[in-house]
Amino acid sequence: MPIPDLDHALSAATRAVDLAVQHVLNHQPTHVATKGDRDLVTNIDLAVEHLIRGLLHDWDPTVGFLGEEHGAFGDENTYWVLDPIDGTITFAHGGPLCAIALGLVHDHQPVLGITALPFLRHRYWAVTGEGAYRDGDLITVSTTGTLDEALIGLCDYGSGPDAATRDRLCTDLDRRLTGRAQGVRRLGSTALDLVWLAEGTLDAAILFGNRTWDNASGAIIAREAGALVLDADGSPHTTRSRCTLATTPALADTLLPMMDIARDTPYWPQPATP
Repeated sequence: MPIPDLDHALSAATRAVDLAVQHVLNHQPTHVATKGDRDLVTNIDLAVEHLIRGLLHDWDPTVGFLGEEHGAFGDENTYWVLDPIDGTITFAHGGPLCAIALGLVHDHQPVLGITALPFLRHRYWAVTGEGAYRDGDLITVSTTGTLDEALIGLCDYGSGPDAATRDRLCTDLDRRLTGRAQGVRRLGSTALDLVWLAEGTLDAAILFGNRTWDNASGAIIAREAGALVLDADGSPHTTRSRCTLATTPALADTLLPMMDIARDTPYWPQPATP
């Protein structure tokens, strides 16, 4: 299907995220379950996904939907994608560094993104070609150009079937960056990493193993703020990518060679299936 009118889509998505934020702020995680290796889900994750999916389906039932908790429905080329609580482990422990991340994807690229940080009271959004915003103000990436001045966001260590590979990559990258970068941070939320990059709080984010619901919203926000959002080999990042290098442009030539450690792993781009 063609891309929906993005202004109308942004309005619908904003209304849905507004209600989701209120739900998160007004309800406690009363049930926490394990759905995999060090992978949690709470009653709030499930409620937020149900709420947003229902509202967006009512707005336009022809647009598909992919949620972290309940999977994919409908159109596979043009669809909403949602992480209802990105950073569930932090959230379940009572920490504020978590996000609601909603994107609209068309032809393997996000074309709209909204990321809300409920407990920090900030909202980020972007639409293709219209810039990136935080709480209504235009944002841009930093101008940091040298690694010794850079604050880098790095993904968590691994979980699930490929945990050992991801652990090795994270350990190697941590070793390469520590002592060269001004600082390395593990925030536990890909969505948070990407919007903090977009506003200049971080200067780059390097992420392995994240899925479409982790990346879609933040990727377009970072890109519209002036970041380069790349796969491990330097090609443009898409929803097929399993590795993300998002960086202020001046740091790309320094950071991209480090991504070669992902070669011959599941995080290196795979040839497209005919």
